[in-house]
Amino acid sequence: MNSEFVLDQGQAVQLPVWQAPNDFVQMQFERDKTKILFKIWKKDCTYSKFLGVLVFEKTWAFRMTQNKELAYYNNEEEHDFKSYYLVVKNSSWLNSLKEERSKESNDWRKYDASNYQHNIIQSHSFYIEVISKPPIFSKIISTFCNCSVP
Repeated sequence: MNSEFVLDQGQAVQLPVWQAPNDFVQMQFERDKTKILFKIWKKDCTYSKFLGVLVFEKTWAFRMTQNKELAYYNNEEEHDFKSYYLVVKNSSWLNSLKEERSKESNDWRKYDASNYQHNIIQSHSFYIEVISKPPIFSKIISTFCNCSVP
């Protein structure tokens, strides 16, 4: 079935690094920008001196989910990626936000033409959902010699 029509199904976008799978991420918020920083593993499963950074511009909404039966988002297309984030193509959450905003201001698209999407990133035992523009990935050098998140 075409994932475009499956409600709330995540489509994996491969990250160019290996996000340390058992570590929590660090979240930073500034105005309408969300940054998620995470530790990176090298091929030998040891920590890199770098941190991965996903920047979500024009953050419209944000939520974290934990304490469920599963600690990860379980409605995703099959893939073989070691490290990734998800884009929910037919998001009921994003659709409801658009409907709510249209009730408040029918012409909001005239002054906000952003291409919003529903993104999901894993953080150890919970997952983070961000409605924003598509994220931008980068790497930074960790400022701590043990490679913990600053």
